[in-house]
Amino acid sequence: MNTLKKFITAVSLSLLSFTFTASATPIDMWDWQVDSYFSAFAPAGVTGSEDNLWWDTELGFPADGAPSKLSWGNTSSSLTLGGDKGHYAGEDLANDTPALTASLTHDNFIIFSGATLTSATLSTKLQLAPANFPLSGFIPPLLFNIVFTETYNESVCSYEGDIINGELTHCEDDIFVIDTFGIGIEFNPFSNTFNQQFGIGEYTYNVALTVDKLAELPDAVCARVGDGSSGCIGVTTHEEAATTFDVNMTLTQVPEPSTILLMSLALFGIVASMRNKHI
Repeated sequence: MNTLKKFITAVSLSLLSFTFTASATPIDMWDWQVDSYFSAFAPAGVTGSEDNLWWDTELGFPADGAPSKLSWGNTSSSLTLGGDKGHYAGEDLANDTPALTASLTHDNFIIFSGATLTSATLSTKLQLAPANFPLSGFIPPLLFNIVFTETYNESVCSYEGDIINGELTHCEDDIFVIDTFGIGIEFNPFSNTFNQQFGIGEYTYNVALTVDKLAELPDAVCARVGDGSSGCIGVTTHEEAATTFDVNMTLTQVPEPSTILLMSLALFGIVASMRNKHI
């Protein structure tokens, strides 16, 4: 039995050695680039301008430009992307350190005539690479839809307001609801973040996106947007004001125990049990 214990111990030590060797070179510094544009909007009469020139327009996508600003109505309400017309980039971003990757400003004016924005799709492309390596798109673009309601203030509205993030939200306030953020992306209600995981080699990483003022909206607010589903996630903006929402990205390595490490610990447990029983 001593031979068996020696064999198990040797295997355990070799497994642990392999585990720690394989974990010696995770990525902890990143170069990155984020580009965003409005890929769809409705209805007719809403105009797009100020194209994001970093998208591959020369390849035919998008064929009709990449607007970073939408305007509508007789009072020129608008949605405008920050940065260089929706372009942000950085180098040597450490894990667990937030970086500003997008901002969206809503100039909210009372609309009495002209087009009223009802929906917009904001497409976002994130490129990542280890620091000092060429950007080569390790994860697919992140895509999400903004379902938007612009209210005509002279009409009767039954919603009397609610408290969201400590502020009274009135019926005339406009509502942004994030309807679909993208394939494989999950919302964490505890951290108020959208998350997507991706793998490089043997390691798994998480991209967490935090949107200012984002919250689960009351059912009375959700009922005014889309199909009126309860528990919608979004933000509201006040009339006659400009509201900016920043989006920050944080990269982390996912701290999940490896199968090899669990196996080695289990084998050590067997050895300890055998020793206690004097086998």
